[in-house]
Amino acid sequence: MMASGDVETQVLYEQSGVFIHTTQDEAGDVLFGGKIQVIRKSDGAYIEWNPIREIENHSPEKTETDWTVVNAVSYQRENSKVTENVTVAQPSRRSRYAMSFPLVDTKTIRRSKRGLGWSYLMFVLKDGVSLPPLHFHEGGSTALVKELKKHVIISTNLTDSCQLIVLPHNTDALTQSFTELKIMGETSATKFFKDPYTATMGGFSKVTNFLRDTLTTPTASRPFDEYAELMADLPSILSVNSEAEQSYEMVVPESRLGPRPEVERRDPLTKAEWESHLDKEGRVIEVPELLKKIFQGGMDPSIRRDVWKFILKYYPWNSTRTERIALRKRKEDEYFCMKAQWKTITPEQEKRFSTIRERKNIIDKDVIRTDRTHAYYEGEHNPHLEILNDVLMTYCQYNFDLGYVQGMSDLLSPILMIMEKEVDAFWCFAGFLDELGLVMNFDMEQEGMRNQLMQLNSMMQIVDPKLYSYLQSKECSNLYFCFRWLLIWFKREFTMDNICRVWEVMWTGLPCKNFHFLMCLAILDGERDLLERENYDFNDILKHVNELSFHIDIEVILRRAEGIYLQLLEYPDLPQALRDVIGLTLEENGTAEDGSHASESSIEVLADPSE
Repeated sequence: MMASGDVETQVLYEQSGVFIHTTQDEAGDVLFGGKIQVIRKSDGAYIEWNPIREIENHSPEKTETDWTVVNAVSYQRENSKVTENVTVAQPSRRSRYAMSFPLVDTKTIRRSKRGLGWSYLMFVLKDGVSLPPLHFHEGGSTALVKELKKHVIISTNLTDSCQLIVLPHNTDALTQSFTELKIMGETSATKFFKDPYTATMGGFSKVTNFLRDTLTTPTASRPFDEYAELMADLPSILSVNSEAEQSYEMVVPESRLGPRPEVERRDPLTKAEWESHLDKEGRVIEVPELLKKIFQGGMDPSIRRDVWKFILKYYPWNSTRTERIALRKRKEDEYFCMKAQWKTITPEQEKRFSTIRERKNIIDKDVIRTDRTHAYYEGEHNPHLEILNDVLMTYCQYNFDLGYVQGMSDLLSPILMIMEKEVDAFWCFAGFLDELGLVMNFDMEQEGMRNQLMQLNSMMQIVDPKLYSYLQSKECSNLYFCFRWLLIWFKREFTMDNICRVWEVMWTGLPCKNFHFLMCLAILDGERDLLERENYDFNDILKHVNELSFHIDIEVILRRAEGIYLQLLEYPDLPQALRDVIGLTLEENGTAEDGSHASESSIEVLADPSE
């Protein structure tokens, strides 16, 4: 169908018998009956309400109170030239009280309590303006909300069941969720909003950015004891108790894990050892043994620039020196070709290219706040900041669909510091995100992070049922306080030198898949006695976990995490779902089919990646 102005539209939903109640004189309420529609237009879904008839109490001679949505964000009296917090009204031919606004501009929806007369819905827009409540005299409010869920994410505010929170289905909204708030800066100051919409949109930010004084400037401050309340406002799409958890449901065995073995770690891989793994043409040999050494001790900082290029999939293990020179030249050409694509966008083009404009703006803000206390990035006009910016902008060209999401600058920072060269840093960063799978942490549906929380939840029930039971009693078993650890792989928990050690250990893929889950459990294992002894509640636990940052002994945690793995390896009742999570085969877990004992460590059975 065609609407006025030759704009193609399609009616997706329609409900009559929807009234606006208003008071215009001493006679009391005046009711305006109308019809509500959900309409698809060229720029997205709109909600429109138009009156069908006017109830007899309304008199044409009385002051007109026509309402229309202006600039898709607010409404106002149509005859008025002055408005509050909205733009000046423009002439309109719309009927009295008619309203139309994009669904994505909705902030929240207030619904009536059940059993209190006619049901109603009141839409609140992102600029804070509340539209007149729409009363459904003939029913249909539930059906409308169901229709709206096809176009946006709608979740119930867990502290107010009458309030629905609206989030758009797009990557930019995810980016916004990272930029809206920061909380718990390095000075232990807490800064955040209490508004439930912002609490939900900033859900990622609040869980993952406890120490992000380097991020966006807040607009309000609250004491930390309100944080637990805000955590409850995270959207249901992240709930580890949601229907989506069914795929991870399992029966927890009554048996318990065996004793945890003591684990010894070795010294870091030396330059001489690294060179002993290179043949005369530069191919890396005995790769499984090399990875085992890195897992058990990390590597000397002097060889990271060379070794990381292999471990992050930039260079193939079996490539010769000559082949790598040619490969780097091709990669260099490819990089600068992508960089030129955004560098050559003119200011006039950028005015009409909102996506690149928005991503550029977010990256600009993040870069000037990333690791500025570290010597490599400190100081005004630091040239490394420009390289950081250029690599992130070029990644947007490399991965158009994902673009930039806040948190990526944290992952790039140590890589650039080690590589120093822009091209090498980019391809190692791309390998970290794409080849090693960390890109799933930034998907726009947040499925990757939700799955990891559910898997970690299930694993804790086996590894530490006592702590899990305690966290349940304190309403912390959702493990949201682990969100930041999972999202950026402990980047904010360790110093720059130590995070390089942690990452290179985890990049080996040893001793199992998802070793970072065992790292999380190892950290919490060391805090269990304190949490229980002090009887920490939800708020105390969140605060305590945050304050662990930069106070975690890296070697203790790595030994403990490997010990947990060895416990799981020897546990015959480990549910299949968890065997899959950490990649254990039947032969590796318990007894093999021929009756022989399983291998002591999956490190011993890895295939040579160079073959």
